[in-house]
Amino acid sequence: MRKSSKPAKPAKTANRQSPAKPAATKAHSLEAIYGELEKILLRHAPPCKRGALAVRDKRSLELVVPKPVAVPGAYGGKPVDLQLAALILQKDYVGFYLMCIYMNAEVKKKISPALLKLLKGKTCFHIKALDEALKNDIEAALALGVKNYRERGWL
Repeated sequence: MRKSSKPAKPAKTANRQSPAKPAATKAHSLEAIYGELEKILLRHAPPCKRGALAVRDKRSLELVVPKPVAVPGAYGGKPVDLQLAALILQKDYVGFYLMCIYMNAEVKKKISPALLKLLKGKTCFHIKALDEALKNDIEAALALGVKNYRERGWL
């Protein structure tokens, strides 16, 4: 048996992946997305109160109604600081929470399909990239939330 003097060829792969973005670039882009979404949310403060979520070491923002609200069938009838929307900067996405869709299926039906594709769970949208169309969809969804809360007398 003869040994070949040629080096073995590397196996060909069908799906070559491009190298991942450096973590610093990804974190920077998520920071920029958070900043843009923060500007959109803050347009609603006032009438909403601005606050931060009780999450350690995470950049966050929440908008709550100005006065505690008693939600029928929830919280034992006790008035609570009801959240309209929130943001949290996570490792791989910016979480955008829109609480009105949890309490009102009709509002959820009016949200754009592109935004609904990003919905993970009941109220959290995972935003990993942001363009003008998605910003407009988020602004429209917030406007629906504000309208819904006003109709209920909470704003």
